[in-house]
Amino acid sequence: MGGDGKFMGQGPFDSMHYVKAAFGGAVCCSVTHGGTTPIDVVKTRMQLEPAKYTSFVSAGKSIISAEGSGALFTGVMPTFQGYFVQGWFKFGGVEICKTRFAMGMSEQDAWKNRDFITLGGSAVAEFVADVFLCPYEACRIRSVSDPSYANGMLATGQKLVAENGVVNGLYSGFGPMLFKQIP
Repeated sequence: MGGDGKFMGQGPFDSMHYVKAAFGGAVCCSVTHGGTTPIDVVKTRMQLEPAKYTSFVSAGKSIISAEGSGALFTGVMPTFQGYFVQGWFKFGGVEICKTRFAMGMSEQDAWKNRDFITLGGSAVAEFVADVFLCPYEACRIRSVSDPSYANGMLATGQKLVAENGVVNGLYSGFGPMLFKQIP
């Protein structure tokens, strides 16, 4: 990297570059995932009680009828917060990994290996991001599957840890999450 913070004619790769990427990822992930919470609530309820909820539309109507429209937003805060953090680490991490991996070799080698650099950087960033996302997802899933389990995300997380320990309480879905997110 030259004294101007540029590499391969791009950049500068200063801290503001990474903060912008991280913040952009955080906003985009949290808004899209938070906004689709009602879809996820209906899907989760259908998976938990397939005999009761036979179609997506009828399941949504049934949930609203029985619990009110607010029930469709059960778990919105862990979803929004979790994907804000996940997006921050995913998009910021991809930029950090790509530039650092590329800067570890010559410009010519970096260009020849750009696909591997991007894939490797993305996988590393996603892994790190999922470490932070998994506890939020554990709380969200428990909140949606059992709305009376605890009052709020923090109480849900505390209860999960008290009952199951940190690993089994907050990270039992980490392996499947990686298989879903990384490929």
